[in-house]
Amino acid sequence: MSRLFLITLLGLLCAPQALAKPIKFWSQRVPTAVTPPAPQVELSVIDTYLELHTGPGRGYPIFHVIEQGQSVKVLRRRSNWFYVSDRRNTQGWVKQESLARTLAPTGMPAALPDIQHGDFLAQQGRIGFSVGQLGTSYTANVTAGYRLLSFAGIEVEYGQIFKDLEDGSSVGATVIIEPIKSWSFTPFISKGIAWQDWKKKKKSSVGGNSFSSNSEFTGAGINYYIGFNFV
Repeated sequence: MSRLFLITLLGLLCAPQALAKPIKFWSQRVPTAVTPPAPQVELSVIDTYLELHTGPGRGYPIFHVIEQGQSVKVLRRRSNWFYVSDRRNTQGWVKQESLARTLAPTGMPAALPDIQHGDFLAQQGRIGFSVGQLGTSYTANVTAGYRLLSFAGIEVEYGQIFKDLEDGSSVGATVIIEPIKSWSFTPFISKGIAWQDWKKKKKSSVGGNSFSSNSEFTGAGINYYIGFNFV
């Protein structure tokens, strides 16, 4: 009797699982628009070889060469350097002058786009340096700028000042307004403030050897894009 009871109990427990069927829910997959990747330009080397650098600059070493007749794919660009890949997927940087010595699939020389004045104006950030003379002083400055709006930006500057009797350092901040961007050159007006610290080269028996000053300035001028990284 007990054995029959156990068999019956096991049958009742297993029956629902044996009879159960999976329930399928109807669903519809909505197709999503897929943006195709930008086509890569493929060029053919016509010089004896094409040199690949490890980085976008002449200071980076050459680590690979692509022989004449082989093809390269242009992946992206930074200033006047192009990041390319050969048939073995070896990737490196090529200067624009070298890449211009290639042929397009049509057999015509490669037409590489140049950086124009509009490309320069489209950049939000910039870093530069300048040297010059202010009165009897020689100056060397490092500048970093950021474009807040299409017509306005800010710049911060750090510089060293060299004179016959004293040397100094300066820190400044400037607001720059560029009201017109449709011309081949860009006029601007600026307003800023600067702080300067000076130190005399010869010790003085009267007073201290260092002093500070600050100033405000207003300026106007034009920027003209010469080419590559010069303005």
